[in-house]
Amino acid sequence: MTAEEVSYIIWYFSDLIDSREAIALSHYNFSDEYKTGPDSKARRWLIKKGKITEDPEILRLLDNGYVQLRLSAAENVLKNHPGKVFFNRCKICGKLARTPRAKQCRFCGHDWH
Repeated sequence: MTAEEVSYIIWYFSDLIDSREAIALSHYNFSDEYKTGPDSKARRWLIKKGKITEDPEILRLLDNGYVQLRLSAAENVLKNHPGKVFFNRCKICGKLARTPRAKQCRFCGHDWH
């Protein structure tokens, strides 16, 4: 699976991601963005809102890195929800459209409105 396909699934089909993987992805994104200290007010607020976690089982999902977690989450979505993921590809060049509902190719300009 390409990095573009992984991002497409994570972005447009995030509701199909396993809840534990979704929490781990959120944890990585928020802890990196906010660079919170171990006992900061911001960290406590993020934990309360469910944006980051202290659950060792969920944090273990990040042991192989963020990129591997994204790939694993996308593969699990395809495996567990095979009929719900739609790759909107251009019929002319075969490249992935910007969104699942796009009607014009951002690469070759083909229009299928």
